[in-house]
Amino acid sequence: MKLTKLMLSASIAALALVSCNKQDTTPELDGPNRLKTVEVSLENVIITKSSYADAEKISAGDKIVVNDFQLFLLDGSGNEYVGKVTDGSADAQSYWDSALPIGGTASFHYVDPNCTKVVAVANMGKKYDSYADLLAELSTDPIEIVDQQDPKDLVLYAEDSSFDPAGTHVDEGKDADGNTIQYQQEVYKVELVLKPRISRFEVDGFSVIFQDPANPKYNEIKITQLAFQNYCETTDLITGVEGTTVTAPITDFANQAAVYTWLDGITTPTPWYRDAVDVTITPATPVKDLPADGKLAYHAFSCDEVPVFVIKLIVDGQPAYLYTKNLKDGSGNPITSFQEGYIYRMSGQGEAGPGTDGTIEIPEEKIDPMDRCLDITVDVMSWEVALVTPEF
Repeated sequence: MKLTKLMLSASIAALALVSCNKQDTTPELDGPNRLKTVEVSLENVIITKSSYADAEKISAGDKIVVNDFQLFLLDGSGNEYVGKVTDGSADAQSYWDSALPIGGTASFHYVDPNCTKVVAVANMGKKYDSYADLLAELSTDPIEIVDQQDPKDLVLYAEDSSFDPAGTHVDEGKDADGNTIQYQQEVYKVELVLKPRISRFEVDGFSVIFQDPANPKYNEIKITQLAFQNYCETTDLITGVEGTTVTAPITDFANQAAVYTWLDGITTPTPWYRDAVDVTITPATPVKDLPADGKLAYHAFSCDEVPVFVIKLIVDGQPAYLYTKNLKDGSGNPITSFQEGYIYRMSGQGEAGPGTDGTIEIPEEKIDPMDRCLDITVDVMSWEVALVTPEF
């Protein structure tokens, strides 16, 4: 996928929400049924990765793109409660698709005291009449990875049920005679962290490390394709549990016929998990960056499946390929699970950390039909770029 269209920022949006439930009678000031106020805080988060827009990398601290946003007030059983405006005359706004109240305040008054949980979803593309409607749709139409490749339109989810005490709040109501009365309610604070359900993998370019540039084993190495496989097709937005369908068309990379048939079967337009590449590397030019409008990135649901990258080559006129066997952390340990909102960014050895070039580095001696597998070392950093170093 071309990075001119990619800009992933996993963020926490900022919002304060006040809630309490309208009743026909004077609310209790004490006791288990006493109304309460809930302030929901969604603080602006920093970007979890480096990405591109118009050939520029996004800086840490940028906010996520939120196109629409909805809040649900629930109890532990999933029952939903509706907040009111200050005078109780109408339902309070709980859905926004413009002028989002991020950094502002949305008030939900007179919410039932049984409300103990707040859920937020973003970029779902529409308003749901109820939480039950959202669940019903997700049960038959789960989130698909093919629809999560545009970082400007990633589905986001957050929930919290901590309800930490945070002081008191004075509210007004009417008694049976229509007189205005004031009463005090305890305030509870809820903190939400909006997250995408995906991890992101970025590639900026390729390089070959020639053992002896004056006497190279190969004179010309063309990289013609990069493919991405071994990923889950769907995920449950609420739980984050991935579906059982895993896309892995090649399971035996020793089967050259199967691998070449799959690589040669690339279609136009190419699907999101495959990209044609036009990079030629020689001893005189061992490093080649992809063009600004040709940087590559792939999103995968964060899970225990380890993605596999396949690189198609033409080496001195002969076809060849490489594939990744492991993704490793900076200590050399295989990574067996991937975190939501993190970037795993390719880079040359020794370049792990922010600000590196993001190139896949290939030692010349590893371009061999008998030794095709690579390990990729990843410097994983929370809410920052996680750089990846290929090892062959």
